[in-house]
Amino acid sequence: MEQDVHLPPVNVGVAVARRRGVVFADVRGEVDTDSYRHLRQELFSCLDGRPAALVVDLRHVDFFGSLGIAVLMEVHERATELGVAFALVAEHRTVVEPIRITEVGELLGLCSTVEEAVARVEGGPDRDEDDGFSWWSS
Repeated sequence: MEQDVHLPPVNVGVAVARRRGVVFADVRGEVDTDSYRHLRQELFSCLDGRPAALVVDLRHVDFFGSLGIAVLMEVHERATELGVAFALVAEHRTVVEPIRITEVGELLGLCSTVEEAVARVEGGPDRDEDDGFSWWSS
């Protein structure tokens, strides 16, 4: 017997890069009820191997609901447990306002640029070699 399985579309993507022990997660799309589980899975995977730091870049997120904040809080908590520095990059009101309203910006290390986030998390052990990926410097 064949069944049709209808899964909700995942409206979010995460590109991951590593440089000098820092994992960069470039999140794109919408963080909502259809996509938050995928985002959580992707961000928790970024903590595999205990990198020195995780920088989550939300500059290309078009919608950011309360479930997105919950995911970030969970990932931040796990990063703290592992001793992984954490910072968040956001510049658009769509993302920044919910973070500011809930007053978790300071806890999550909210920064307006990737460079600011890197400066915030620097100082951890240099665990990975530079892979030459430089999207944040353009």
